[in-house]
Amino acid sequence: MGSIQKREVPMSGEETSKKSMTDEFLERLQQHRRYLYHIAYRLTGNTEDAKDLMQETIWQAHRKSNRYVYEKSLKAWLRTMMTNRFRDQKRKKSLKLVALEDAFIQSEPPHSTDMLSVEEQVEQRLMLEQVKEEIQDLPDIYRRVVVLRHFHGYSYTEISEALEIPEGTVKTQLFRARKMLKERLSKK
Repeated sequence: MGSIQKREVPMSGEETSKKSMTDEFLERLQQHRRYLYHIAYRLTGNTEDAKDLMQETIWQAHRKSNRYVYEKSLKAWLRTMMTNRFRDQKRKKSLKLVALEDAFIQSEPPHSTDMLSVEEQVEQRLMLEQVKEEIQDLPDIYRRVVVLRHFHGYSYTEISEALEIPEGTVKTQLFRARKMLKERLSKK
């Protein structure tokens, strides 16, 4: 049997030009990795998230290279793309948290009211409404941990992952939120 020889099909001039332009553009993007990482780190405050955001931005810029106007600053274009991507990610996360908070506000009391008198049920409902109002008035960082912990049953680890903060911070924020609620409710 004869050996099969591989023959490369020559690329047309246009295909070669496109490929070299794409490679050149990708090379230019890679030269800005350090710059992009610094911006990403300032936005996210976290090494892993910064690396992810940097990679996503480079990938997006590579895909959208045909939209880049070469007379414009590549750094400015990349910075804008990264900032927009970061805002989109934040918006998506915040929408998830708002949905959780809305579910909490519409929820029923966590324990049964079957054995209580009508008067006790009314009193319990009023107290629950007061607690909900006070929780809504808490600063965002405290309100989120309270809602996730006490109304959705999340563990400290789950809250830490959902909010992307250390577990120790979750515990501290929860402690401070409870203390604030206790002070506010005792005044009423």
